[in-house]
Amino acid sequence: MQLFEVEHIGRRRLGLLRDILLNRYPQVDAGQLAVDCGVKSDWSMASRDENGSMQAVLRVMHTLRRGAVPDIALQLGDRAQITDSGLLGYAVLTAPTVLQAARMTSHALSSSNYLLRNKIVVKEQYASSVFSVTSRARPHREMLMEMSMLAVWRCIQSIVPSGRASTPAEVHFSHPAPDYAARYEELFGCPVYFNRAHDVLITPSTLIHQRIPSGNTALIRSLSTELRELLGDGYRGSGIAARVRRALVENPQSCAFSLTGTAAQLNMHPRSLRRYLADQGHSFREVCQEARMALAKQYLSNTQMPVKAIALQLGYRHSNNFTRAFAEYFGETPEAARRREFADQDASANPAR
Repeated sequence: MQLFEVEHIGRRRLGLLRDILLNRYPQVDAGQLAVDCGVKSDWSMASRDENGSMQAVLRVMHTLRRGAVPDIALQLGDRAQITDSGLLGYAVLTAPTVLQAARMTSHALSSSNYLLRNKIVVKEQYASSVFSVTSRARPHREMLMEMSMLAVWRCIQSIVPSGRASTPAEVHFSHPAPDYAARYEELFGCPVYFNRAHDVLITPSTLIHQRIPSGNTALIRSLSTELRELLGDGYRGSGIAARVRRALVENPQSCAFSLTGTAAQLNMHPRSLRRYLADQGHSFREVCQEARMALAKQYLSNTQMPVKAIALQLGYRHSNNFTRAFAEYFGETPEAARRREFADQDASANPAR
């Protein structure tokens, strides 16, 4: 997860904090609180800290937790959405299974400069998502766990067919039970234990192996709209090539990056789709490859998803096939492209180095 993704999450959290205060706690002077915590009065990011927005979120929560809103971290976690994670959220929503999405997110957290770490342990009956914080975040560990574990669960609920009816088997926290401990079980909908050895979200293995429904949620449309802005003009307009590109971005699992799957998504016969594209000077293979490579470039530039996971997201059965196709298209391997992109971003962020 690049700084771009971390900042995306942090800024969304700041906006949610502002909304909670304005809607639920009018007695709190939100503008003065923002200034006191190093945030602009309109709640946009002002801090220059690494992980700036998230550090500002922690400062605001710390102040509220000691005074007017002791359970603010839980309230913030309860408002979390997949869209908070930007491109990573899009990857989660278009992953084939909950387990693939969870592993992808776990790797992104562990490879990023985010404040949280996570690992997935899958056994026969249960899957455990074990959380920890980086050394920089230890003073705020309890707040981070409250916010993050509930946020992760809300995001899982948003991608499974049963939605909010889904509940974990158990949730464990390593910190002592706070005065508002009853809120935990109310929000998670399951037994919650404190003073445990680790911070763990335990779910039935049947849930973790579920397939993620494709193309049936406004969240995908919202995220793919943002992504199309990054991908450019080729995804706009009413032409057949633009319609194919949009279908591939909005419903990658249904389209399966195939002529047959994409034609079905567009309510066409495959021969008709091939003919319409040919009439406009395109082939399906060409348009599909353009879409795949555009997505690949965004994943490599703006997330820490491993190349193997990117290949799976883009419909390649083997990562070697993806690497070969990427190198033929761009003239360099995915790993080389990522190293160059990260170096360019670092140089832009630190011009004096």
